[in-house]
Amino acid sequence: MGIFTQEHLTVREKYGTTNQAEMVFSYMDTTSLSDRMIGFIESINYFFLATSSKEGRTNVNFKGTKSKRLIKVLDKNRLIFPDFNGNGILHSVGDILSNPNVGLLVIDFSKDIRIKINGKAKIIDDKEIISSYLDYFDSFNFSRLIEVEIDYVIPNCSANLSVVRDSILDKGNKV
Repeated sequence: MGIFTQEHLTVREKYGTTNQAEMVFSYMDTTSLSDRMIGFIESINYFFLATSSKEGRTNVNFKGTKSKRLIKVLDKNRLIFPDFNGNGILHSVGDILSNPNVGLLVIDFSKDIRIKINGKAKIIDDKEIISSYLDYFDSFNFSRLIEVEIDYVIPNCSANLSVVRDSILDKGNKV
């Protein structure tokens, strides 16, 4: 599998998870989104985006909006989302320019669902292209779109997501 390095294989062997991992890969298509994944991803209004500079300095950002539509799945191997200026630092955008490899973690803490997506991102700042997506997104105050070509997607283990929900509920808040 092209996404994994020899080091991944070595640690699976070292920690005795090789058979477990092979079983997951034998019944799951990790190269494209399923219809169920698409429905879930398009229903979420927040996610976490991991990027890395060309030197390998990592960065993770929360991406979210009050709108109910943040990610548009273009097809089973591509998705797109708006990028906002936020505090103006633009870590993610700068990283993508030097290293297109990204990771997305899409989570619904209330339903204990999470999906991990790895792929290659590109920045779209052409106003004509952006305008063709305005009907999808509820917000229009973004400066660019980020399109991700998916290399790898997998439902991530949902164990312990309830810790977040329970922590919020313990404080008297609602999820």
